[in-house]
Amino acid sequence: MTYAAKSKALENPVIVVGGGLMGVSTLHALTESGIEAVLLEARSGVAEETSFANGGMQTPSMPDPWNGPGVGKHLLQSLFDPKSPMKLRWKAIPGLTPWGLKFLRNSSPTRHQATTMANYTLAAYSTELTEQARVDYDLKYAAANKGTLKIFESDEAMASPLRLARMLEGKGLEFKKLTTEETLDVEPQLYAIRDRLTGALQFPNDKTGDAHQFSKTLAVSAQEKGGKIKTETTVTKILVENGKVSGVEVLTGEVIRGKAVIVATGVLPSRLLAPLGLKIDIAPAKGYSFTVDATVLGNDCPHVPVIDDAMHAAVVPLGKRLRFVGTAEFAGRNTTIDKVRVENLQALFMRVYPHLAEKIDLSTGTAWTGLRPMSADGRPTIGPTPVAGLWMNIGHGHLGWTNAMGAAKLLVDQFKDETPDIDPAPFLYDR
Repeated sequence: MTYAAKSKALENPVIVVGGGLMGVSTLHALTESGIEAVLLEARSGVAEETSFANGGMQTPSMPDPWNGPGVGKHLLQSLFDPKSPMKLRWKAIPGLTPWGLKFLRNSSPTRHQATTMANYTLAAYSTELTEQARVDYDLKYAAANKGTLKIFESDEAMASPLRLARMLEGKGLEFKKLTTEETLDVEPQLYAIRDRLTGALQFPNDKTGDAHQFSKTLAVSAQEKGGKIKTETTVTKILVENGKVSGVEVLTGEVIRGKAVIVATGVLPSRLLAPLGLKIDIAPAKGYSFTVDATVLGNDCPHVPVIDDAMHAAVVPLGKRLRFVGTAEFAGRNTTIDKVRVENLQALFMRVYPHLAEKIDLSTGTAWTGLRPMSADGRPTIGPTPVAGLWMNIGHGHLGWTNAMGAAKLLVDQFKDETPDIDPAPFLYDR
């Protein structure tokens, strides 16, 4: 995709570093507010890393961070189980130790619940803003959108997710507890496993779509409002003069001046922030997707994302495609595709839709992996830093697309010194 620059250069813009969902959404929010801004992205286009082939869902129903009570035991067991939904690699342990200790410390019931509630407020707010924006992101799929389904094979398996849903109901979450027959009414293609199902939870306000398409469309919209996008531009240093940010230096040695810098760089913020004395506890959590052409299914193609809570995975319809997504792997910054992890996702599809799996040639599918920026306490950081003129919008983990529009608006409201629609306190740098 080409991002054409207008002839007139911006004299003193806000500089957004990073062209993923967070960066593009932030650029869009700035230009919506009439603020001159330029986005700098190292790749040749926007949303080509973590946002490229992600889960395709906006899920305010899933605000709970992955460091739930008891997570330490699960991670330890995963060292010896290649098929574990949340997998810790031996080689990653040394580099993850400082972050990991904080990750475990924040897994106490009290801290985990507080983060879940804060995350839900942001996620619900953001999903509403995304809907209002009417951005083309869902391949003409919205008319059939019935939210998401979490399916269960026993009442015991449903118990914990049901408690979470009921807790969030007081904050505004809408959900329905469905019987097996009601589940089949929502997604008839589950009939092949009806004897195994005990029911489902339906979340009607969750959304489905193509996050990569969303990002590209939003980037064009931001440009139409005067925003600039410079791709193949790697920022190597944030410049500070007299205690205030003055711009950035890029790989070619060029200096780009600006009145403020917003870091939205996914899993790599520390290389820019550490030289300024700023500490951010973010680690890469590797996720996978496998996308297949579902044209052969015709009218039998599923039309509702089906989530297997125990596997941290889902089967997501995207127009004429099906995407199997999920799992979490702590393997450092390794982006090599692991065959076993992909096979896990394929096995999920075959288990949920055995009759459809017989019709699709999985050898023609496309595997992908991306690194989610996972904060140690499970919350993103959105707002100013102790360095004047330096801002952050990072650490959204598995809620990247879910949070994108809301996080951008929350940041820009603070930047303009206006009262935000939601409380920024849970997401500030010094929380």
